[in-house]
Amino acid sequence: MVALRKTKQQLAAEVMASIVRLNKERIRESGPHLRPYDLTTQQLWLLSRLADDAGVPIGTLAEALQCHSSNVTGMVDRLETRGLVVRQPDATDRRVKLVALTPEGRALRGKLLEIARRPPEALVDRLDSEQLETLNELLAKVCAGLG
Repeated sequence: MVALRKTKQQLAAEVMASIVRLNKERIRESGPHLRPYDLTTQQLWLLSRLADDAGVPIGTLAEALQCHSSNVTGMVDRLETRGLVVRQPDATDRRVKLVALTPEGRALRGKLLEIARRPPEALVDRLDSEQLETLNELLAKVCAGLG
């Protein structure tokens, strides 16, 4: 029996499915370490999108998080209550509110991102350094020029 060759599209779909599985495993493994900080994944993602030295408009955060600005406003409300972010007026357009990290938010964000960015154990355990380097180079090639 002759094995059918997969199309380039099928192979690419399998690669994406594997990347999604690895990301789900990363989230599963980091969950217990993030849980004590009582932040949702979306709130952590919002914190990660803030610059260290400047505020970001709520509309820009909504685009980055791919959700409605009213959702971001609710997240900012909760983060502001916890002292992790502040709202600031935009110097060029007073209708716009900028969201900025507080010193406490900056410190916590660093800690949380370190936890959240840990690679899943399967990736570290199942590939040797040379294989990881090859995979990294291939993914970097795919990601080059993406937003």
